[in-house]
Amino acid sequence: MNKSPVDRFATWARNLRSPELFAALAAHARGDVLDVGGWDFFLAVRRNPRIDFKTWTSLEEGERLLDVPDARYRAVTGNGEKMTFPDASFDTVLSIQVLEHTFDPLAMVREISRVLRPGGAAIFLIPQTSVLHHPPKHYYNFTRFWALKAAEAAGLEVVALTPLGGRWASSASHMVHFFLQAFRAPGYTTAQDRRGPLFYLLLPLMCLYAALSVPACLLLSLGDLTEEANNHLVVARKPK
Repeated sequence: MNKSPVDRFATWARNLRSPELFAALAAHARGDVLDVGGWDFFLAVRRNPRIDFKTWTSLEEGERLLDVPDARYRAVTGNGEKMTFPDASFDTVLSIQVLEHTFDPLAMVREISRVLRPGGAAIFLIPQTSVLHHPPKHYYNFTRFWALKAAEAAGLEVVALTPLGGRWASSASHMVHFFLQAFRAPGYTTAQDRRGPLFYLLLPLMCLYAALSVPACLLLSLGDLTEEANNHLVVARKPK
């Protein structure tokens, strides 16, 4: 299964705008790594010499498996809410913008804790202001308070919680996604989302406003408010 050009661009943009994520991986990832729902994230990781690991397992649903000629890598089919791995199987577990796509995200966090070895690290990238994407499997956005409560419920100790982006960065992201949704890019809209006559009448003005807003919002994001973070980067550890 291949990513669409739009999804490839979205992944590239996320990785480019999230140096803190790769810094967290360099600082905390080690040993046997499980990436829940990360699909091709391994390709970005192995290009980064700062990130060290022994093996990398990617857990995916259905036929969404990545074929990589790397002895350290394996792709496994399964459900992140009900993993079949034994307890304490991995030194590091990742959940990078995945929790919004599972109907029971707390169950997934608990499963991540279960398969994590004592002293191991769980690294989450959790969206707070994400727009609709990959329907119908897009269910939630989360605040940092949910992230803290979920980690506590799963028996994990949060060692770092970093808001990425803020009000203005979120606005810039939403303006970019406006174009994807307005022109019905696959994975960003549904057939049930209707357009009224006023939409088509105002569309040129909408496009102009969105195009001008993106650079303005990115400029203002240099001094952003974090109450409306794009994502929360959470590093949690399983007690020994």
